[in-house]
Amino acid sequence: MPRPKLFALLSGVNDYTPNVGKLHGCLNDVDAYDAWLSERFPADERSIQVLKDSTATRDGIITGFREHLAQAGPHDIVLFQFAGHGARWKSSAAFAPFYPDGFDEGLVCWDSRRDPSQAGSYDLADKELAVLVAELAARCPHVVVLLDCCHSGSGTRSADDFSQLAVRMSHQVDTERPLDSYLAGHYRRLLEQKKKLETPASRHILLAACERKKQAFEGYDRRGIFSSTLLEQLDKCHGQTTYADLFRRVRV
Repeated sequence: MPRPKLFALLSGVNDYTPNVGKLHGCLNDVDAYDAWLSERFPADERSIQVLKDSTATRDGIITGFREHLAQAGPHDIVLFQFAGHGARWKSSAAFAPFYPDGFDEGLVCWDSRRDPSQAGSYDLADKELAVLVAELAARCPHVVVLLDCCHSGSGTRSADDFSQLAVRMSHQVDTERPLDSYLAGHYRRLLEQKKKLETPASRHILLAACERKKQAFEGYDRRGIFSSTLLEQLDKCHGQTTYADLFRRVRV
């Protein structure tokens, strides 16, 4: 059996527009993950794509999933990492019967919210990320998603609002998002096929900085609190740990 290969998509955004809010530690997080992986996976066993600022666009991340990460096959390892703002956006009304809270939690890409007249200005919603992950999982690699942004997960880790830390959360958008804007009409096609607007469930690991309605922070060292702690704990256990133990260590 061939040795597993790592396919990683590392992305981060500092250079947001003023209406979104600039950050300072996201590119440092990307570099830290890149260095950590490069030290531990031989060159012929890793394929890492890095997207920073103007390349970490909505389309750039989607393409990274469907072209770069999609090369992974059974027994390979897939890693998607994002450091940047997370935010809420009012969902299409079509989702209301299935997701009554009425909002998407999404990744704010570099071009999100720059030009409201352009389709690419939408965040990468959780409902879209679920589809992209499911597409990868269907190929049976081991899939890991690392999100260091606000509204990033549904785990039990909480974060106190320390005033000295910068929050990785942008403003909530209360204008309804059109259904056709989700992954080029993915959910519209489900309706046309008389299917429910359910996000796909797939086998993967999500390690997130906070709960879906909580905040993520970066510190004075210009690093994400979650990302720096995660790599610190991985170094302490020399990479020999389980996800459950890693979660416990990082949470403490």
